[in-house]
This record gives sequence, C-alpha cells and structure tokens, in this order.
Amino acid sequence: MMAGSYATKGAGDNVTRASKKDEALYLMLTEALPGFLISDFLKCQRLPSLPSIALRILRLTQSSKATINDVADTIEHDPALTARLISLANSVHHTRSANSTQTCLEAVQRLGLDATLTVVLSFNLFQHTSKGPQHTHIWQRSIMSALIARQLAEQTCPKQAGHAFTAALLQDIGILALSATYPEQVDELYIDSAIPHAHLIEEEQRFFGCNHTLIGAWLAAKWGLPATLINTIRFSHAPYKSDIKSDSLMEMCVRISGPTADACLSSAPEEQLAALLYDLSATAGVPSFSFESVLQEVQPKMELIAKTLMIDTPAAIDPKELLENAQQLLLNHTLVLNSRREAQSKALARLRKGYSAPGEFNKDIAFKKLSTQSRSKS
Repeated sequence: MMAGSYATKGAGDNVTRASKKDEALYLMLTEALPGFLISDFLKCQRLPSLPSIALRILRLTQSSKATINDVADTIEHDPALTARLISLANSVHHTRSANSTQTCLEAVQRLGLDATLTVVLSFNLFQHTSKGPQHTHIWQRSIMSALIARQLAEQTCPKQAGHAFTAALLQDIGILALSATYPEQVDELYIDSAIPHAHLIEEEQRFFGCNHTLIGAWLAAKWGLPATLINTIRFSHAPYKSDIKSDSLMEMCVRISGPTADACLSSAPEEQLAALLYDLSATAGVPSFSFESVLQEVQPKMELIAKTLMIDTPAAIDPKELLENAQQLLLNHTLVLNSRREAQSKALARLRKGYSAPGEFNKDIAFKKLSTQSRSKS
C-alpha cells in the first residue's frame, strides 16, 4: 500500500490512468477566483505546470494499490529525472552501504517514497522559481508541513498518512502561481519570513481578492489531480475542526501541520507552539497528539531532504525541550488568565453589592417613614 508500505509487487498501470480532470470542479474554482487573476494566470508563460510523469506519480501516491515498483517504473520514463534520483541516492547523504545505486527502483527504495515525491515535485516546480530566501522558506515550510502531517496521520489515521503527506506538501502551491505571475509584488509580500502565515493570508486577500489556498486548489484542478486532494488543498488553512461535512482526520492533520511547521521554523518556536497547543486544547473534537514523537521523527527526515534538495537546513531543535518550554508558557498563560478571571469576578461581585446597597438603604428608610406615619395617625 502506497500510504506507508514499501511493497514491490506491481499493481497494474490502470492506477495511473484512473484519475481524469474534474471539469465541474475546475469550472467551480475558476468562477470562485477574481476574473483578473484567471486572465493573468492563463496568460502567464511561467505558470507552474506538471508533466505527465509527475502527475502519474502524484496519482500513484493517492492510490492504496500502487507500489514502489509502480513509482519506479513511472519515473523511468523520464531519463533526466531518473538520473537525478540515482545521483541523489548515491550522494554522501544516502550512502549506507558500499554498493552504489544502479537502477531507479534501487534509488526510490534508498530515498524512500516521501523524499522521492519531494524530489519529483521540486525537479518540476521549483527549478524555475526565484532562489530568494523567501522562496527557500516557503519550500522549507512545505516539506516540514508534509513530514509533520504524515506523523500526525500515523497517530490518528495511518492508512491515510501518504495522502496527508502529499496534500501538505502541495498546500502552498498557490504561492508559486502568484510568484510566477506577479514576481515583484509577491517578493515584496513575502520578503519577511518572520511574518505569521495567517497574516500573509490576510495580505493576499487584500492584494488579490483571495488567498493562495484557493489558487492552489484551482491549479491542482487544472493539472487534473484527484478531487479529494484538490479539496484538501483548498481548505488546508481552515480552522482545525470546521463545519465542513466532508471533514476527515487526514484533513485535520494537514491543517495542523502548517502552524506546527511555522512554530518549528520560527525564531521563537516556544511561543508559537504554545499558542498552537492552546488553540488545539480550546477546539472540540481535536485528538490528543503526541507532538514530541512527531517532532522527533520529523527533524532528521527534514535535514535529510533539505540536504538532498540542496536547500538550507532549518535550525535544529530539541523536541523535548521545545515542548516542555511551550507547555510551561501555556501553563503560565493559563494561570494569568485564571488570575484575571478571579479579579474580574471579585470586581463584579463588589459592583453588584454596590448596586444592591442603595436599594437596601432606601428600603430601611421607607419602613421607618411608614412606621412614623402610622404612629402619627394613631
């Protein structure tokens, strides 16, 4: 099964031909985008596209029947990509034996499916994009989000872990479309990698009339990716537990993966992780995740893939220490909130007592007056 195993039996070529472009979904997403964006995207000569080989591999990763053999057989149809994978598998980062990799299948087995898919997408999507630091950060975020989404899914919906990885890896592809079409504006918008991702979403909405998740879903539909993957990209930045009927644990893992990656890539990871933990604890229906084990699994894989793609490796973190510090910040925050609530409760009680006191005083005066009047009449 593609979602996590490394079986090598062939599943048949029909898997790669099963998915066709969903014209109705593509039309709906086209109508949802501002007209000027669609016009500019369709005129753009550098709009990200995927060749048939990459599309077939993406579809394979969404299939429960596809195997590692199917992936290798598909990649072999692209000599340049095959040579790239074999070269990477033989690099110092992956050499674990004296035997060098000779075939595409051996390369995929040595790299692993996650790294292979990441290399395939980077080979086709990122080779023509800007090499600026903001684009490196976007690519780092995409990879780390994908690794985190897989680990979160392994804890809650292991059969969909591969789906979670792919969706999280592609959740920010809308930024590539914007960057290709409006390079100067996007470079200015994303120049500061420290700006929270949620703030970037708001800025995109202000500049372009929509955000990159809708654009990414449209681009995925244009490529002909499966509808489930398209919709997961579209709602990848939605609330962790939304009212969307089609919500699944896999989609929730993708939504949580981005903010978790943002925390890990931040200059103040403890604060961002504490904020995330607080939001998750306040959201009904969110499973209890073991973030320490997630981060322990993700960090070495992130380093390996970053070196493979020759991009900057994010600063190393100590998952246990990071989580302990974040939980301490969360505890301090909770204590402060409780202290404020207690102070507000006492102030409200005093206020209520102040309002009731005049009433009681007036009542006493009234009884005294009534008593005096009664005695005078008698």
